[in-house]
Amino acid sequence: MKNKIIKAVTENVWLKVISLAVAFLIWMLVTNTNNPVRPVLFSNVPITIVNQDSIADIGKVVEAQGSGTVTVKVTERRSVVERLAKNGSDFYVEADLENINEMDTVPLTVTCSSPSVTWDEIEISPSSLKVKLEDKIEQPFIVSVSTSGSPDNGYAVGTTEVVEGKNISIAGPRSVMRIINQVVASVDVSGVGENTTLTAVLRVIDKNGSELDASQLSNLEFKDSNGKLLTDRKVQVKINLWKIRTDIPIYVETTGTPAFGYQVAGIETIPVSISLAGTDEALKNLGGKLVVKTPISVAGASENISQEIDLTETLEELEGLKLMTDVEPNIMVEVKIEKTGDTTLSIPLGEVELLNKPAGMNLVFTPADKISVSIHAADGETEKLSSEDIRLSIDLSVCSEEGNHELPVDVQLPDGYELASEVTIVVNSEKQEVETETELIP
Repeated sequence: MKNKIIKAVTENVWLKVISLAVAFLIWMLVTNTNNPVRPVLFSNVPITIVNQDSIADIGKVVEAQGSGTVTVKVTERRSVVERLAKNGSDFYVEADLENINEMDTVPLTVTCSSPSVTWDEIEISPSSLKVKLEDKIEQPFIVSVSTSGSPDNGYAVGTTEVVEGKNISIAGPRSVMRIINQVVASVDVSGVGENTTLTAVLRVIDKNGSELDASQLSNLEFKDSNGKLLTDRKVQVKINLWKIRTDIPIYVETTGTPAFGYQVAGIETIPVSISLAGTDEALKNLGGKLVVKTPISVAGASENISQEIDLTETLEELEGLKLMTDVEPNIMVEVKIEKTGDTTLSIPLGEVELLNKPAGMNLVFTPADKISVSIHAADGETEKLSSEDIRLSIDLSVCSEEGNHELPVDVQLPDGYELASEVTIVVNSEKQEVETETELIP
């Protein structure tokens, strides 16, 4: 039995060796066909800069040149590279500033999270990082607060305050520091219904009005007024809400005396009222009206005076009050100057008699609410006269034709009174659209 085994092993040795070699070659061929070794590129892999303190110790800051990314080339079996993330997150590319050379370049090193990929199977391009060394300077800046969105109904943003202090310090490379124009803390107050504190990320605006990009910001240090480093550029902003009061009447006062024989007949403003936001105390102190600080002089006036007034100065002296964001601060004021013994009555259009109104015409009146009638009293006494003492009528017969018509208003006055000026009204006349009925066919 033993001899048979020895004979089976020793017979045809070369044939058996050749068979093993052929089997190995076939295995290699199959492996390379189904799982070949091939190069694969991973683009835009970020570079991590470390040991920046070594540069800061000599009063310098480093600014990376180029895109800040590399392309990684891996030569491995297909089954290995297919398990690597396509975005290159399996690779860590490092630039150690302690290795900076005289050419201001830093060699790059790369590692892979997959143990199947060794260092000799990886190539990176470029293989080094070009940097620029600059002087480090520090400057103070005032932080302005910008709000977006709207608080709950009935409230507006009254005051804002950066908890860390209005002033902050920024340190960074001279080339970046010299283009900074403004630092803004932006917060969204949508739906806020009470005083609160919100977190804001500081935005840095350059002198062209553009926001600094991530690369520029990465080279800057932000510190509060106490020198504490602001992590991720975050600050706390205190928001104080004020109540909104609508339809506050506007009052304008006058100074001086009109010309002899004339008087101030009234003051009209456009708009008549305004919306304000304010603290409870400030709104209470208003007394239900907004009195404009600057009076209008009527000294020697013999005709109406029109003037535009900016309410900003008035509100600046009233602490705790502000205009709503979308409210125009300018108002138009007209002071009515009439002869002594004159008066102006406003007669509702509904009390005017409309004569010869044409059928089938749509009529639109301007003004649509009231007609102003200026009246002169022969004895100078107009206090006894009221709108009930006069009668107005309009002949609309010409409105049978389409178009705009300026028509005289007939005014009947009591004895002892006369019109100070004629009264007219504009009427637009258009034919009514005739609706045609469509016969339904069963």
